[in-house]
Amino acid sequence: MSDNWRQQPGDARRIAFPKLAIVAVVAAAALASACSQPSDTQQAQQQQQQADEQARKDADEKAWADAEKTGTVAAYTAYLQNFGAGAHVSEASQRIVALNEAARKAADEKAWADAEKAGTAAAYTAYIQNFGGGAHVAEARQRVTEQSRKEADDKAWADAVRAGTPAAITAYTQNFGSGAHVAEARQRLAALDEQARKDADDKAWADAEKAGTAVAFNGYIQKFGSGAHAAEARQRIAALDQQASKEADEKAWADAEKAGTASAFTSYVQKFASGAHVAEARKRAAALETQGRKEVPAIDIQKTCQAAAGAMVKLMGGTTTEQDINACLDSEQKARDQIVKDRATYASADKVQCMRTDVYLPSYVEWLTCLEMERDVRKMQQEEQFGAGPWTLPRVPRTINNAGR
Repeated sequence: MSDNWRQQPGDARRIAFPKLAIVAVVAAAALASACSQPSDTQQAQQQQQQADEQARKDADEKAWADAEKTGTVAAYTAYLQNFGAGAHVSEASQRIVALNEAARKAADEKAWADAEKAGTAAAYTAYIQNFGGGAHVAEARQRVTEQSRKEADDKAWADAVRAGTPAAITAYTQNFGSGAHVAEARQRLAALDEQARKDADDKAWADAEKAGTAVAFNGYIQKFGSGAHAAEARQRIAALDQQASKEADEKAWADAEKAGTASAFTSYVQKFASGAHVAEARKRAAALETQGRKEVPAIDIQKTCQAAAGAMVKLMGGTTTEQDINACLDSEQKARDQIVKDRATYASADKVQCMRTDVYLPSYVEWLTCLEMERDVRKMQQEEQFGAGPWTLPRVPRTINNAGR
C-alpha cells in the first residue's frame, strides 16, 4: 500500500489525505467515546454472563425439580454431583439423610417382620447382628431367650415322646417344670402308669389261670384286689373250694366206707356236717352202734367201779367219794362206746380173748386197752417193723383179777 501511495499522483495524494484525516478524527472520537462508555464487547460479555447465569440457574431448578420428582437418594446425589454449589444443595443433603434414615428404618422393620415370621432363635439372632441399633433389638434379645428356651423345651419333649418311657417323660417334667408340655407329660405318665398296671394285672391273671389253684387266685386278689379279674378270681376260688370240699367229702366218705366202723362214720359226720353222705353216715353209724351194742357183752360197771374205788382206798388210804365212782362210771361208759364204734377194726380172736365176762370185775376200760394193744401189735406185724413176734399181752396180776386165770 505504501508503494502504491508513493506511486499515486499528487492530486490523489491530496485527496487521500483528507480521507485519512477524517478517519483519524473518527478514530479519535471513537477512542474518546470508548474511554467514557463500555465497549460493545464488554456489553456482550456481560450479557453473555447474565445469560449463562440464568441458564445455570434454570438448569439448577430443573435438576432440583427432577430430583424432587424422582425422590430417590440417587437422584439427590446426582443433583449434588452436578450442582455442588446449587441453590438446593443443603436441602438435597437433608433429603438424602432423611431418605437414608427412612430406608434404614424400613429395612429394620422388614428384617424384624421377617424374623417374627420365621419365629426362630436363629432369625432373631440374625436381626440383632444386622441391626445392632435397631428399634427392636431389646425385644429381639428377649425373643431369642424365650425362643431358645421354647426350642429346647420342644426338643426335650420330642425326645421324651420318641422314647415313650415313664423315665423319659418324668425327666422332661423335672427339667422343664413350667414347660409347654408339662400337662400333656403328666397325662402321658398317668396313661403309662395305668397301662403298666393293666399289663401287670393281665400278666398276674394269666399266671393265676395257668396255675389254676386257689392259692394262685388268692395271690392275684392280694396284689390286685380291685383288678379287672378280681370278681372272676373270687368265683374261681369259690368253685375250687367247692370242688376241693366235694373231693374231700367224697374221699372222707370213701375212707369211712372202707373202715366200715361206727367211729369212722361218726367222724365223717363231724367233719362234713353238710356233706353229701351225712344222712347215710348217720344211718350207718346208728346201725353199727346198735349192732355193736348187741355184740359187746354187758357187764355191771357199777359193781366194778365200787370195787375199784374200795381197792384204791385200801392201797392209798382215805375215803371213797361219790365223785370217784362217777368218774369211773364215765370212763367205763366211754370205753364201751369206743369198743362199739371200733369193733369192726378188732380181730375176732382178739375180741374173744379180750372181752371176757367170766373174769373178776370185768371192765370196759381193760377190754378197750387189750383190744387196742392187740390191734396195734397186729398192725406192726403186718408192716414188719418189729420182727415176726410172737406178741402177747401182759398177764393181769391175780391180786387185781384173780378170777380169770
